[in-house]
Amino acid sequence: MPNINDIVQIAEAMEKSPIAVVPERCVKVRNRNASCRKCIDACQVNAIEVHANEFSLDASLCMACGACATVCPTEALAPVAPADADLAYASAEASSANDGVSVFACARMASKHIADPTRFAEVPCLARMEESLLLSLASHGATGVVLVDGNCQTCKYRACDAVIAETVSQANRLLEAHGSDVRVERASEFPAGLVVEDAQGMYGSTRRGFFSEAAGSAKETVVSAARTTIEQELGYGDKRSIAERLRASDAGDIVQFSMPRHEVAINALDAMGAPSSGTIGTRLFGTVDIDAERCNSCGMCAVFCPTGALRRDPAEKPLAPLKYLEFSASECVQCGLCVDVCWKDALTLSGDVPAEELYDFEPRTFHMKGAQRKHGVFNV
Repeated sequence: MPNINDIVQIAEAMEKSPIAVVPERCVKVRNRNASCRKCIDACQVNAIEVHANEFSLDASLCMACGACATVCPTEALAPVAPADADLAYASAEASSANDGVSVFACARMASKHIADPTRFAEVPCLARMEESLLLSLASHGATGVVLVDGNCQTCKYRACDAVIAETVSQANRLLEAHGSDVRVERASEFPAGLVVEDAQGMYGSTRRGFFSEAAGSAKETVVSAARTTIEQELGYGDKRSIAERLRASDAGDIVQFSMPRHEVAINALDAMGAPSSGTIGTRLFGTVDIDAERCNSCGMCAVFCPTGALRRDPAEKPLAPLKYLEFSASECVQCGLCVDVCWKDALTLSGDVPAEELYDFEPRTFHMKGAQRKHGVFNV
């Protein structure tokens, strides 16, 4: 556990930027051949640069919209104000007064002071919303989710519209595939039940917004975010160099990471009841195929995979000639790095995942060219 000095240092660092960066999670830092540009394309102020295995975010340009963190498949970027845990708590509190409907509003709509602040959660921009939170709300009993942004063409975040629309589409597609009646809706106005005549007087220290709090409360929120989201989940504050953090082990593997949002999403979907058949189209997960005739068994796809979705057969000795690769769709984040590092063009990646594969506890096995099939309980 971090001591008080660690927490203060983290808080000071987080105050400088609304987005925490964990560069070793970025696939372009992990391997310069990676083609991913999702965060760069989503950032409307050109605050992000990735060059020569180095990642930088200019906090002086960043507008805190959160779009970069929403589209990043490996969670190399994490919103700090609000952090995921704080936003989930605020939304749960607010929805309890709305008969289970979770309402989120952008800062511009919240600033109109026409709705009861205890009945919605505020974010700087709805691009901050991502699938894992929306799916988690549905799995925990939400009857609906409403995102209020006013559709303002003059808003400084207006270029984020495509990110918001894609998140809503992705979430609804997954909810429908898992038989949920809950849907995520965008609205230009607050639901009628939230609008009150004396809302102006209700905006004080008890409001659920994160961006108009007193300085002391804001500092407290930053400390909470740093402790729960950055220090515990993403490993922010590691003083080692990128080269040291990504150095290959004796077995030839580069460090792999758990994905907190990814785990929340898969657990939420599983709680709704996994589809018995069919294909799930999503950007959250992926499925890989390997052409054994093209593959030269170098294993670089498994070496650079950031999550361990592709991995060497654990039964094989380290550095021995590669005979098998195992793949787990539930751990794949569709970052595409496995495809980018394969110089034989033997891999293909798709976001259309067979339902039975997504929820299969036994990984799929690829037998390399010339390898003998292994025998066992699940491979006969």
